[in-house]
Amino acid sequence: FELLLINDRSTDKSKEICEEYSKKDERIILLENDTENHGPGPTRNIGLDNATGEFVYFMDSDDWIDNSLFQCAVERIRETNADIVQVGVEYEWNDGKNSLQQYWNGKPIMTKDEIKNDFENFRNKNGFMLWQQFFKMETVKSIRFENIMNGEDLSYVMDAYCNAERIAYISKPLYHYRHIVGSTSHRWVENIVFCLEQQWEHQKKYLQSFDEGIDISAYALLAYDNYMWAISQLGSDFCPLSYKDKKRELKLIKEKIGFNKYRGIYSLKFHHGIAKIYYALVKYRFEGIILILRPIYIKKFKRT
Repeated sequence: FELLLINDRSTDKSKEICEEYSKKDERIILLENDTENHGPGPTRNIGLDNATGEFVYFMDSDDWIDNSLFQCAVERIRETNADIVQVGVEYEWNDGKNSLQQYWNGKPIMTKDEIKNDFENFRNKNGFMLWQQFFKMETVKSIRFENIMNGEDLSYVMDAYCNAERIAYISKPLYHYRHIVGSTSHRWVENIVFCLEQQWEHQKKYLQSFDEGIDISAYALLAYDNYMWAISQLGSDFCPLSYKDKKRELKLIKEKIGFNKYRGIYSLKFHHGIAKIYYALVKYRFEGIILILRPIYIKKFKRT
């Protein structure tokens, strides 16, 4: 394998540490993002432009993987002739003292036709995270990341799924996701409307890639994903906006993804407990309540 490390204006000693490892092992190559475009998308594109392997895999810089991930993924992709192999994930909190495992428990291989005919199940059981996907280079060689601060990874996965005829699964938690306070996925995204708009375009492109079309309920599932993520961000304790500004941002997002067209189609059967209450409030147009109460709930939860 080759390990491509891309330095994007690091301010600590990361670059020096990477340089030490690249001198010790010729498989480790340090690259520099010295372009005018920074952030996760453009930086990962530098890796893609320099990758020479038959397969390609992306990792976040603060996580770790099982030693067998590459071997298991290569064996799986060769025995199934899949375009993408997806691995399970273990979410870790408090330096690994608490964790939650999540992996696909459906059919070991899904064809594009099977996905289209059972998209609801695919959406609810499939992992769409970039680091869960092990790609055949031939499948993704023409794809590049968007220059956005959030959602560039999901947009890439959607584009890859457009090209994939078969997705195979490894139902083992080979990727270990570490919850870090202040990481990109756990802090306020200023251009949230633009990021979600771009992400939605890639999701629609994927749904439109099915030859005979797909039911509108599939669009509703993904529209709700975006809208609920926006509410999660706007209702977080790290959101700096006033209630008035939060409502304005949410209105813009609603318009950009045409959410009202899908609002009533969504089924609440997918959720239970507090999540079901959140989704019911949204379905019946009471999301403003979440924007008010969620920050209070989060602060109370943190104190306890």
